[in-house]
Amino acid sequence: MDEHWGYVGAKSRQRWLFYAYGRIRRTVVAHVFGERTLATLERLLSLLSAFEVVVWMTDGWPLYESRLKGKLHVISKRYTQRIERHNLNLRQHLARLGRKSLSFSKSVELHDKVIGHYLNIKHCQ
Repeated sequence: MDEHWGYVGAKSRQRWLFYAYGRIRRTVVAHVFGERTLATLERLLSLLSAFEVVVWMTDGWPLYESRLKGKLHVISKRYTQRIERHNLNLRQHLARLGRKSLSFSKSVELHDKVIGHYLNIKHCQ
């Protein structure tokens, strides 16, 4: 599970993509957009509740630690390598996610739809 930064209009208007990545099939299992808050993380976890996840592998973001307390939670860069690589692939394939680019999203709705559509095409077929 990881989060990916983007912006809409200006870098001060941040938009975060939270998503869970399946280790074995190397696909995005679920994703949500929003601010980098506990509420957005809760929305992702509610989508993942149907999957009965046994092991959670994340980076060291404190909200993951507090929310996944009591579950099998592994915090390690070793196990988040693939999802971090996927973040780089997203930046390469979608110009609007580039950090220093003339391409950027002008509206929240289009930002979410374009990235969501890309994830659906890339990982659900």
